[in-house]
Amino acid sequence: PTGMSRLFHHHGERATGAAAAAADTVCSLSSLASVSIEDLAAVCAGPKWFQIYVWRDRKLVSDFIERCRKADYSALCLTVDVAVTGNRERDYRNGLTIPMAFRPALLFDFARCPYWWWHMLTTPKVTFANVIGRAPAAGDDLTSLFDYVSKQFDPSVTWDDAKAMIRQWGGKFLVKGILSAEDAVRAVEIGASGIVVSNHGGRQLDSVPAPIDVLPDIVEAVAGRAEIILDGGVRRGTDILKALALGATACM
Repeated sequence: PTGMSRLFHHHGERATGAAAAAADTVCSLSSLASVSIEDLAAVCAGPKWFQIYVWRDRKLVSDFIERCRKADYSALCLTVDVAVTGNRERDYRNGLTIPMAFRPALLFDFARCPYWWWHMLTTPKVTFANVIGRAPAAGDDLTSLFDYVSKQFDPSVTWDDAKAMIRQWGGKFLVKGILSAEDAVRAVEIGASGIVVSNHGGRQLDSVPAPIDVLPDIVEAVAGRAEIILDGGVRRGTDILKALALGATACM
């Protein structure tokens, strides 16, 4: 689940959703996507998952679940390793902040990509499509919604919060951001049907292990009670073969 895909291409998640369906694989939509739950469903005929957080506004979380149910999403994927927004130093160096820092290097990149900036100027503004209208006393511009979303991350998330979401959803449910066998077992015990072994691409918390290094212990602890998906470090087919050989069900 990748947020803000329209920053890369003006079709954004609509394009990745259609491509995933054509390839007969899953499309997982981010809570922070630039296309709404409903708009993705309109173009993606294949299986759809929705990546979700436990936010301070529990009503918003509940609304997401019901919207996914109505739009025929087949699973929810709860990310548990973003209690706070990560300090992503590479983004700061590159000017990828909100609002964007237009440094000389970034402007040079824009100049080299006229097709990209032409579409950015002539298509609707990029925003967090799933939370439009939610920012109190603010507009729906990207900066206002980013401030709103940043304050919604809840560092007090507990297993009970995840359990309540599983109960409301009543379907396939994955927990993403697991790096220990103990947490994987706990996720299964509260009703998760899938574990996503992930360190958030190595950009959320430093000094954590690589997912593939902890995968065998998690596979052994879960003992077939849930599907196990490896996320991160997958660059070629042999990486997938290694993950499957170590017990993963699939890769992201």
